[in-house]
Amino acid sequence: MKILIDYALGGNSLPGLIRSALESLSLTPSPAVLIFTAALGSLGVFALNSLLQVGLTWTWCLAGQRMVCELTVDLFHRLQRLSLLFHSRHPVGDSLSRLSTDTWCVYTLTSGLLSPGQQVVMLTTTGTVAWQLDRELAALSLGLAPLLALSSILFGKRLKHRARLGREAHSRLLSFVQQTLTAIPIVQAFSREELNKQRFEHLSSDAVALSQRGALLNSTYSLVNGVIITLGSAIVLYVGGLRVLSGGLSLGTLLVFLAYIRSMQSAAEGLLNSYSNLKPVEASIDRVLEILELKDGVQEAAVPKPIQVAPRGMGVHFRLENVTFGYEPGQAVLKKINLEVHPGETLAIVGKTGAGKSTLISLIPRFFDPWEGRLTFNGIDVRKFAVQNLRAQVAIVLQEPFLFPVSVADNISYGRPEATREEIVAAGVAASADEFIRRLPDGYDTVLGQRGVTLSGGQRQRLSIARAFLRNAPVLILDEPTSALDAETEELLLKALEHLTKGRTTLIIAHRLSTVRKADRIAVLEDGTLVECGTRNELLRGAGVFYRLHSLQFLDSRRGVAV
Repeated sequence: MKILIDYALGGNSLPGLIRSALESLSLTPSPAVLIFTAALGSLGVFALNSLLQVGLTWTWCLAGQRMVCELTVDLFHRLQRLSLLFHSRHPVGDSLSRLSTDTWCVYTLTSGLLSPGQQVVMLTTTGTVAWQLDRELAALSLGLAPLLALSSILFGKRLKHRARLGREAHSRLLSFVQQTLTAIPIVQAFSREELNKQRFEHLSSDAVALSQRGALLNSTYSLVNGVIITLGSAIVLYVGGLRVLSGGLSLGTLLVFLAYIRSMQSAAEGLLNSYSNLKPVEASIDRVLEILELKDGVQEAAVPKPIQVAPRGMGVHFRLENVTFGYEPGQAVLKKINLEVHPGETLAIVGKTGAGKSTLISLIPRFFDPWEGRLTFNGIDVRKFAVQNLRAQVAIVLQEPFLFPVSVADNISYGRPEATREEIVAAGVAASADEFIRRLPDGYDTVLGQRGVTLSGGQRQRLSIARAFLRNAPVLILDEPTSALDAETEELLLKALEHLTKGRTTLIIAHRLSTVRKADRIAVLEDGTLVECGTRNELLRGAGVFYRLHSLQFLDSRRGVAV
């Protein structure tokens, strides 16, 4: 621009560097040549800037998206390994929100850091040239920096706080949707559609309101910065115009300086926008780090001991020594439990609802760790083993059977994906599931619906039991294994259990006492305390808590209620 205004159109003498460059190319520095040189220079600057922009953007996309993928994998892996205590306190929707939304913080962060780098280079370059052109006008332009920094400090914390509130509102909305869609049968059975719609509207309104307030805060921040930058430009234009009128500055120099000032202002605005964009990213980073840096209740041993796998048919020796545990501070569910389970023994755990039966067996695979006392595995504290190695020794059937929307065979082999088809079928036969599986459209290759909704409760339970049988672990845990079965199927399953529990250390939780008739011993829990332990006949002769439970179920059976 200076070549065009001052030298081509203004007729001023060329600087020696430009004249030498033109003469080396055998060009006469005429006005037409100077105009062509100015135009060609503009094209060259545009081409160079475009190439750099494309290269930086491509690099940013590759690096940013790869980092998002890696962070999502790390976060998903961490969520899987956190104890059940964490998952009982955090809704699934919140975890989904962190996985699907908050992990993109690294992508935004990558672009947010790349853009400031570009802007800093732009500010440094144009600032240096502007300082060489005219130090007084350059100083006036740079005088805006403290005001812009003050604006960023005042708005920064508010932007981050507002972004975090927005993320949490979105998480609550996603959690509600996940809970509702998971419980569709209950929603429809109890006609909750309209109430859920109102609840969804309320949560959506909260999220929208927070988003609107965040947008208003961002707009205010941009407006304040715009006023400061525009005021600076006006001052520079006024002072520069007076100096051109007084002859202290050429018109070309003023135009060039104004062009550089616009570039500097554009770079400054880019930096400020990056700052305002990075504040919401900080909120997402905090939510991701909350999970990645969370100290879990179940800690891995620093130097885990190897597990001596029990010889086939020997089982495992367990001992609970003064174990106390609860889910909330000060509210113990288990209190001073002392219990020994011998290798190859079948121990039944009975008691009223809420007595702590499921909690007790959850300590064995270290879903939780006790507050006090310890649990030993063949004489060694389970906390000294690697969690994954310990759980590999345990096959478990939870009270609520959970099936995945994959084939029947894949569901059964979930714990042993390398199992052969013959082994899978054998597990199905052992669990009295083979007959109904073969009646399915594609037999063992039939793909089940979400959570196995296409099957009856009893069928789901038998597939869950087959999965545990195929695991072939030395420890077998059955939490209400016959709760969803009719009397005939229960009898078949009990016969299968009698065969499959041989040589395994087995723990069975049961409300229906018919399930525990063949147990070697029975442990009775009441209000989190172990009150009785012995054989079935010993407990019946003792006329204690088990005797009362047995008598109540016997009376129910006399009235025609299956036990």
